[in-house]
Amino acid sequence: MPSVPKFAAITSPRVISEVIARLRGGPGAFAVPLYAAALAGEIRLLIVMPGGRVPMRFLDHAQPPTVVALGGDPGAQEAASPPTDFPQVPRLIRWAASTLVHATGGQAAHYRMVVDTARLMRRVLLVETATAQEDAWTKLVRDEMRRREETGRRMPSLVISARPKGGVHPVQEGTCR
Repeated sequence: MPSVPKFAAITSPRVISEVIARLRGGPGAFAVPLYAAALAGEIRLLIVMPGGRVPMRFLDHAQPPTVVALGGDPGAQEAASPPTDFPQVPRLIRWAASTLVHATGGQAAHYRMVVDTARLMRRVLLVETATAQEDAWTKLVRDEMRRREETGRRMPSLVISARPKGGVHPVQEGTCR
């Protein structure tokens, strides 16, 4: 079985088009707006898997609007990746102008919001996670927000969680009616 790369800069129009074609009509269709924006050149999309690192040249503030997506969202049978699985988390949180902790099932509107935020803020950290790790990620983001507030700066952040409706993410197949 081929290994999954731990970092990918999603820049090739051919590759992005292939990803969009695979996502459309499937369970990951909600992410199409993110890839479509990358295909249109509106954002640069960087995917980081557990253990992966973003080369520093991609974190240059002069770069186009950039979304760094941390892929810690497991399948229903896997454990969620904690922040410690991503060695650059402290640097990436400091780099971000805005963060979104996504700990619920995907919806296209969530990913359109990420694209819109990147257009405005230029540097977005998208944390894909499960409710099991939501508190750990939220604590890191809140700590950075407090640190910035001490120096008169702000970092708009959002947590989209399955918890308010009494849910968990991900849901094991066959457990919902």
